[in-house]
Amino acid sequence: MKNVVIICGHPALENSVANKTILEEIAAQCPQIEIRKLCELYPDYQFDIKAEQAALEKADVIIFQYPMHWYGLPGLFKLYIDKVMEHGWAYGSQGTALEGKALIASLTMGAPDSAYSAGGVMGHTVEEFSYQIKNFAAMCKLDFKKLFFIGGMMCVPGVTTEAQKQALIDKAKKQADDIVACVKSL
Repeated sequence: MKNVVIICGHPALENSVANKTILEEIAAQCPQIEIRKLCELYPDYQFDIKAEQAALEKADVIIFQYPMHWYGLPGLFKLYIDKVMEHGWAYGSQGTALEGKALIASLTMGAPDSAYSAGGVMGHTVEEFSYQIKNFAAMCKLDFKKLFFIGGMMCVPGVTTEAQKQALIDKAKKQADDIVACVKSL
């Protein structure tokens, strides 16, 4: 298998069912994959830019794992991209550190999948909301491979029943399986 790094941009992973399950399942199936949990590495949001760039440089495949927050990236993950993806390193006439590396995006949403359509509550598809990741990939000359997403992943303590929580875990495990299959096909 190629060298793979997952950048998890969930700001409070300890409270997540979906993102945490996806990461745990991928780690169980592919323990050689490096998982960088930004909320644990940088609880103060002060990134070690050189360490993050080094992790990305050694990877052949980069996976972004995050929940959709207000139709886009969580603040922690957006700041990571702002700080780590420096001009002259990730993009620009001299920025070729990421060129040709495969990028996979995996995201979760609290609203159900049916909400994400032109006629749905959100008014747009998940793909339309994900333009920023695709444009980021193009600017950095990454090879965007796939967007994985699952909706209806809201788990509210005291409200969500154990059966509902198990159904969310099962959906998250399925997404992890699909990601692993994609990575193995590269």
